[in-house]
Amino acid sequence: MTHEFLPNDPLFNQQWYLHNDGQSGGIPGIDLNILPVWADYTGAGVRVAVIDDGVDYNHPDLIANYDFFSDLDAEYRVSDGSPARASDNHGTAVAGIIAASGNNGEGGVGIAPDANIAGLRIRYGDDPYFYENTSYALAQMANFDVANNSWGTSAPFTADFLIQPLYRYALEYAATAGRNGLGTAIVFSGGNEREIGMNTNYSNFNNSRFTIAVAALTHTGVYTAYSNPGASLLVSAFGGEPERGGTDGIVTTDRPGFPGYTSGNYTGTFNGTSSAAPMVTGIIALMLEANPNLGYRDIQEILAYSARQTDTSNPTWQTNGAYNWNGGGLRTSTDYGFGLVDAHAAVRLAETWQTQHTAANEWFVEGTQFLDSFILDQIDAHSQITLSTNLTVDHVEIDVNLSHQNLGDVQLILVSPNGTESVLMDRPGASANSPFGMEGGTLQFTFMSTQFWGEDAAGTWTLVVRDRATGDQGILDDWSLRAYGDLPTLDNTYIYTNSFSELTIPNRGYLYDAFGFDTVNAAAIASNLTINLNPGSTSVIDGRLLTITATTVIEAAIGGDGHDEINGNFASNSLFGARGDDALQGFGGDDWIAGGQGNDWLDGGFGNDTLTGGNGQNSFYFGSQPGIDLITDFVSGVDSIVLDSNVFIPIFGDISLTFDLAVNDFNAGLSAASLVYSLSTGNLFYNANGSQSTFGNGGQFAILAGTPALSAEDFVVV
Repeated sequence: MTHEFLPNDPLFNQQWYLHNDGQSGGIPGIDLNILPVWADYTGAGVRVAVIDDGVDYNHPDLIANYDFFSDLDAEYRVSDGSPARASDNHGTAVAGIIAASGNNGEGGVGIAPDANIAGLRIRYGDDPYFYENTSYALAQMANFDVANNSWGTSAPFTADFLIQPLYRYALEYAATAGRNGLGTAIVFSGGNEREIGMNTNYSNFNNSRFTIAVAALTHTGVYTAYSNPGASLLVSAFGGEPERGGTDGIVTTDRPGFPGYTSGNYTGTFNGTSSAAPMVTGIIALMLEANPNLGYRDIQEILAYSARQTDTSNPTWQTNGAYNWNGGGLRTSTDYGFGLVDAHAAVRLAETWQTQHTAANEWFVEGTQFLDSFILDQIDAHSQITLSTNLTVDHVEIDVNLSHQNLGDVQLILVSPNGTESVLMDRPGASANSPFGMEGGTLQFTFMSTQFWGEDAAGTWTLVVRDRATGDQGILDDWSLRAYGDLPTLDNTYIYTNSFSELTIPNRGYLYDAFGFDTVNAAAIASNLTINLNPGSTSVIDGRLLTITATTVIEAAIGGDGHDEINGNFASNSLFGARGDDALQGFGGDDWIAGGQGNDWLDGGFGNDTLTGGNGQNSFYFGSQPGIDLITDFVSGVDSIVLDSNVFIPIFGDISLTFDLAVNDFNAGLSAASLVYSLSTGNLFYNANGSQSTFGNGGQFAILAGTPALSAEDFVVV
């Protein structure tokens, strides 16, 4: 089982977002679920850019992780990312959430306490050259693994890449060239203007397919009153509401003394989506330490598939038309994205991720409609685009060209071929204090939705234009749709998480797949599980039954953190136990079986199998009709070779009397011992000279890679 690491930092107990036991009055367990991760990963070696108003690198909890060779001030074009003005406090607080040093007896701890951080300073508010300077800072993101942006625009459609192309170029360059082509992960705060009718989809920073937009929650898991909604949200983290009387402020580093938020080195009242974004950034750093080969699109997908649902009664939750998340579609919401980011689940999926999705292998299909259709009061106008080429969707972009006498009346809804509805625009600027929203005009803008993730692109997409008020009208001139994702494949991965038991729809309990090399990935599961890949069999994942149908052949399985039992089928299987003390058994075919961490039991069954024990004291079992199995990492005195007494009949009592070492395979064939190990080849024989009638003539049953030491004490007969 996974062990949790608790740091000795004195403010850690106040960092409820790291470990919520109700200390701030919130709901215990509503946190980032990070403690199980720190035993293995702390973000070491991952480079993070903090694009903000400067990072005070002299802070005692930041200096050890600061990268003095990569920071800069984009306003003054100097190599120093520290604060320049008295009000430049924001970036230091953001940096501490990401990478404050841990277990140093000082202050609090960051999410990735060994990651490297560099401040890329921009000037907030009144910089007359904000566009040029900020574009320059964004262009440096390609030099980093992850880039955090806890800033944005506060009015609808003011971040418009049609008229600000340098922003778009910078984001695209980081996604295509960063990390040697794997892509920089770019995180943006979702914004704090919900109460004045703002939405993440009204900013091209927050609705770019190259970025990760993050919503903010309280310590009860409910979205904050200020957190912008939007179909472009990917995930949520914590912002708290201390400025509204809440007790859930974010404890983090503060610019020391005056002019920081407080007079000390730490603040307990940081808040906003500005604090939620760096939580996601820190988790990405942990993911990249676990698997540096992830593409930026893999990072986004893992965050979506590992997120967990909070505020289950929120009416914006829906299930989309994907097929591979816990037996069906993904849950998504315009308030939460795919849910609260889960560090444990995200890192476990990152460790076991088999594919690589980057800008280089991204595909898209597109269509356009020219129509000049009237938008009439309180009447829905429908327009359709049919895509004939199929993709598995990540993002869908919509270019809209319309005019209206009052844009605050208009709602735009995109409906996929699967029937998923995504609200792209919802009366911009409309709020309790401004019921009519934005005034009239022409809108040419690009919207984006993550809510179709995992669906098929082929089919008819419908744009619904809805006028929600009376007295004003408009025209939809034209619109275009682009679906981005991957070419369809027969090789499917079915991901199961700790949400599986919450999903009561019966169909989710059955797995159907007829073709390809397919995988059940249960790495995110924390409890003990049983996976049986035999067609028609029943497994238990997250305490819920899963039936693999009689015509389904799954070739691979990945276990989780518990003590798991995984059984293969007649195919050539890949079985990975991951953590815990696992029992892994192949059947037919030439299998690849790996135990991972823990004390594992590995049985290849029939065929010539490859067995890797991993860390721990592992047992390699040989029973009925074994082939010749390769043991890749046998450690004498630690691991054991277990022999079935019904097969290895003459071996009983003192094994040293029936075991022999030979210089080479030739000499092994001359030995009368029942068990003979060839020191030059690592080959292990039973009845090598054929004198025993029970095993045939000269039976080799194993190869020990690297020719490790082997003694009679390494055998067990059962």
